[in-house]
Amino acid sequence: MKNNLIYYIMTYIMYLYPPFIFFMVMINFDRMTDDTQWVVGIIINIAFVLSTTLVLYLLARKGHIPKIEQDEKNHFIFGYIGNIIVFLYTYQYLMSIERLVSVFSLVLILVLAYKYLISKKITFKEILIFSIIFSILDYFIIITTGNTLFNEQEPISHGLSIVFQILFIVVLLYSIYHYVLKLYKNHHWTILRYVFTSFLFLLILVMYIDDSQEELLATLMILAVFTWMIDLILKLIHKEFVVRDLVFYARVILLTVIFVYIRETEIYTFPRFEVGQMGLLIGIFYVSCFSDILMSLSPKKQQELNLHMTVEEYIKLLFKPLISRYKDILVISETKELPHQLEKLGRDIMIRSNETMKDHLSVDAISLIIIYSNDIDIILSVMNQYPDLKVCVISPNQITHPKLSTCFTDFNDYIYTL
Repeated sequence: MKNNLIYYIMTYIMYLYPPFIFFMVMINFDRMTDDTQWVVGIIINIAFVLSTTLVLYLLARKGHIPKIEQDEKNHFIFGYIGNIIVFLYTYQYLMSIERLVSVFSLVLILVLAYKYLISKKITFKEILIFSIIFSILDYFIIITTGNTLFNEQEPISHGLSIVFQILFIVVLLYSIYHYVLKLYKNHHWTILRYVFTSFLFLLILVMYIDDSQEELLATLMILAVFTWMIDLILKLIHKEFVVRDLVFYARVILLTVIFVYIRETEIYTFPRFEVGQMGLLIGIFYVSCFSDILMSLSPKKQQELNLHMTVEEYIKLLFKPLISRYKDILVISETKELPHQLEKLGRDIMIRSNETMKDHLSVDAISLIIIYSNDIDIILSVMNQYPDLKVCVISPNQITHPKLSTCFTDFNDYIYTL
């Protein structure tokens, strides 16, 4: 982003206008009819948007802020679209358009607008996938029966109920598969996280076998929450807490809610479909939006592209979960005079020359190995000698080898992980 952040800030502030105006109108004009409320709301919303545009235009003309450029224009257009989307979502029931719009379809428009105006690629893939799948099911029900999530007026025939229920179960199964895959691929698992999910798994198992065991269910729930709190406290103490941790627990808890819901509503018993159970898909969708946005906007992803970082900062970024623990770092180098200030990593440094590299060394007190070398044979030898430890390679020359990845250069040194 450029220095004229005011355009970006106001872009996303326009998203807040509709709900703010909605509550303001309800508080000050509580005797209005539904039709009058949304008409007043749209008039005030348009006034807010036009005022924002006019003020920025005048400030730019007077030279108080930089003139808007193409990138800011694209963001501002995205802000207009977002304002309309949030307004339709906020006032859909007052405007009686809930059969035309849904949270799924509205967010889908936002994702596509973000792609074509800003990122030029699909940034929020999880949101896009669930927007399409959930919208198809939602509109299929609306077109077939005329019923919406909070307005089920028309009776559903026995045949349609079975069809809807099968589709709903298929969508739920896909959601479960998607979340399990995300937990497996995108998250770091620790002993406490295994314990936490084990307690929740036992909770679900007991509920499906005999849900009358209230004391046992409550005990397992308390143990799960206790394990969660211990994990959170330890991460905060070791300064290892990142936004991905929030996403991990949100996904695990959502999976638990899905299995509990399936058991409580017995949707596997045909035909049991009710339009109201589509509310679970909205819950899944909100958690997916929360997860996808946090994962996509993670500070780590932004920092990895910063070529102005020092070698020490980059190593700390790559291996923070390791070097933040109370263990030493082993440095293997031909000389004890290292070109970098590795003591900034905050842990003790043990230096060994490559002549003594093959000597046995206890790895219990070591969290990370740093190798200064251009020789791939030495690098692979260290990797074979310490197969359970993470290895970082620093080299003044670029090395090409399939086992080396995550190359970073400050134009003096290259950094690789194995």
